[in-house]
Amino acid sequence: MRVDMLESRVSDNFFYGVHDDEEAALVDPVDGERALEWVRQKGVDLRYVLNTHFHQDHIGGNSTVLESRPGATLVASRGDADRIEAQSSTHGVDRRVEKGDVIPLGESALEVLETPGHTPGHVSFLEDQHLLSGDTIFVGGAGNCSFGGDPGTLFETFRDVLPALDDDVTFYPGHDYAVRDLEFILSIEPDNAGAESLLDEARSTPDDELFATTLGEERSYNPFFRYEDTLLRGRLETEYADTYETCASRADSTAEATFRTVRELRNRW
Repeated sequence: MRVDMLESRVSDNFFYGVHDDEEAALVDPVDGERALEWVRQKGVDLRYVLNTHFHQDHIGGNSTVLESRPGATLVASRGDADRIEAQSSTHGVDRRVEKGDVIPLGESALEVLETPGHTPGHVSFLEDQHLLSGDTIFVGGAGNCSFGGDPGTLFETFRDVLPALDDDVTFYPGHDYAVRDLEFILSIEPDNAGAESLLDEARSTPDDELFATTLGEERSYNPFFRYEDTLLRGRLETEYADTYETCASRADSTAEATFRTVRELRNRW
């Protein structure tokens, strides 16, 4: 299966065209006209429009695409489907999916992973070493929880779902926040060598290209994955004591308290 990165011209999003044996799917095609250009250029049969979650900056191009390609199936999670339909006057969700469901595409197949936290029903789509991850994970970061999300739920996704995936899985997020997220990490961990080494690469990446990493790389330095790191926890407890104490009062473990604290500090930064 091939994954093509597409830059939106109507927002700061990146979205994706995936194809195999002339069958294709669009993942979060916020820019409908750009999405249709890709379909025409590739000469593929558009089988699916896949939505990771209900936010308008991911589903805004659904109607444009589906009006032009009425044979395509709109796929979304059971948890977010109603909110997606509420924002569309032209097309309902054709297939509501949940954990473990499979979407065939040519000789390949996309597995549905439930990755809630950014929204209650957020899903990601996995094919071999490709993870279409929406707004769950970013280079140096994790999804915000400001628009219908919950940091405790997002922590559970980072604790229970993402660790099951191989280190060499490349993830494809809905935005490129790499520079800002890496700068944030260095603001709370000035000695984070992994973030420092990636920052120069991220800064030199052209604006119309996505700076991509693997899950293994993220696990090595990204504080949202390092919630069990005692040195990180100690730094947060010492240097951001009030924030850590507040987050700990809402958490069921020190690991969750660490994760929540990093998320809260990033919210304010």
